[in-house]
Amino acid sequence: MQTTMNRRQWLAGAALTSATLAATHGRGLAQSARIGGNPVKLDQNENPYGVSKKVEEAIANAVSQSNRYPMRELAELRNLIAEREQVSSDSIILGSGCTEAFCLACLRYGADGKDVVAADPTYSGFVGYIQQIRGQLSRAPVNDRWETDLDALAAKITKRTNLVYICNPNNPTGTLADGAKLRAFCETQARDRVVLVDEAYYELVDETRRVSMVELVRRGADVIVVRTFSKIFGLAGLRVGYGIAKPDIIAELRRLQTTFCPVNRLGVVAARAAYLDTDHIALSRQRNAEARAFLYPVLQKLGHKAIAGSQANFIAFEAKGGSPQLIARLRSDFNIGVRSFEFLGKSWVRVSMGTKEEMESLVAALNAIG
Repeated sequence: MQTTMNRRQWLAGAALTSATLAATHGRGLAQSARIGGNPVKLDQNENPYGVSKKVEEAIANAVSQSNRYPMRELAELRNLIAEREQVSSDSIILGSGCTEAFCLACLRYGADGKDVVAADPTYSGFVGYIQQIRGQLSRAPVNDRWETDLDALAAKITKRTNLVYICNPNNPTGTLADGAKLRAFCETQARDRVVLVDEAYYELVDETRRVSMVELVRRGADVIVVRTFSKIFGLAGLRVGYGIAKPDIIAELRRLQTTFCPVNRLGVVAARAAYLDTDHIALSRQRNAEARAFLYPVLQKLGHKAIAGSQANFIAFEAKGGSPQLIARLRSDFNIGVRSFEFLGKSWVRVSMGTKEEMESLVAALNAIG
């Protein structure tokens, strides 16, 4: 599979885009920031390149069997993941995105007054669910590099703490905890409680920095790792994810599942094809890294304060002149959607990485707003 633009070309394009925009004014600039009048969707951390041809073919071939439960296919996907992760198949639980896996973990280990510890900020879906099931949540602010502060987390943990949640890379900051330090932290804490590690963005991390806590599962630690097919694999609309843990923990989580068939047929066959399509995974990772490298200098030039070092498919920044105002202008004047966040007393913009054309549209809009 060939890329349409290499890294050097993409980054050179940033300078060319800025020079072009400097000579463009008013209505013409606003229109140049749109793609055929369609919304530019940079608010949900999706894979903007979609699924590969192999996945499309797998889905098409499975449609005729949609009247049948995919029990064999579910077993095949569990076995495939187990083989790659070097665990037994009964160490894998499948569900509707990684959300289902961590919700099951929350029900088992964090509900009805149980003590839970997490970073601030971290994935809002986890925080909201713990609150809904009446868990007692304690939070430790991220450090001055906006990374999950493992020492601060440890200081929040008491003998009553039943569950520790770590999103790595963290959402919405995009930062990555040091692999060796995280491993030591999880190994220590898992002796007395369950540690839930959300690796939804794991496959997007640069290879030299990618460290998974599945290693601790193999050693028998009370660690649950959750991952999703919604991000780099491009299956956000089909909702497939999984958890990895010791068989006894997985058995407890399965008892809480409300269905014997947790993933639909099209989703499970698409996930298997996507999991095996390593070319598409590598290409998506490369293009995502190029998009981050393209946007960071633009934000700096315009005076926006970005959180450096994102290893996910988004960048968060504090907008010059106010994040809510910038978000509103992007939506109303340029038809570009980004996410707003409030954490640690500040307002933030989180922008997902898009295609080359989408990123150029965003840069055009940011330059127009000034």
